[in-house]
Amino acid sequence: MRAILIDPINETIEEVEYNGDYKQIYKHIDASTFGVVDIPNEDTIFIDDEGLLKDNNHFFIHKDAYTPIGGKGLVLGIDDRGESVSAHSTLKELRHSVTFIGKQAINHSDAGFTIKDWEDA
Repeated sequence: MRAILIDPINETIEEVEYNGDYKQIYKHIDASTFGVVDIPNEDTIFIDDEGLLKDNNHFFIHKDAYTPIGGKGLVLGIDDRGESVSAHSTLKELRHSVTFIGKQAINHSDAGFTIKDWEDA
């Protein structure tokens, strides 16, 4: 099925194949665990659930996401039963909705965390 990979390292958004096996999500996003961010068009971005825990990472922002996203994201659609299907969003829609913000440093503290421009870290 058609999926869309958002790669903040190479700053690309491209179609990839997804075979329906959740283990392939890990490979696409280079992660050992994943979370999800719901976006319009009945789509979901599968993200590295530990992307904000890494001391530095490449980030992107989706205009409808609640926080910057650390690491790669895989966009898939969702059907009425909550099953993954081909992405509903187009490449053009995603390219207009995503902003790459580059490599960032994470400042962990008792008050939470902040993302700091890597160049200033």
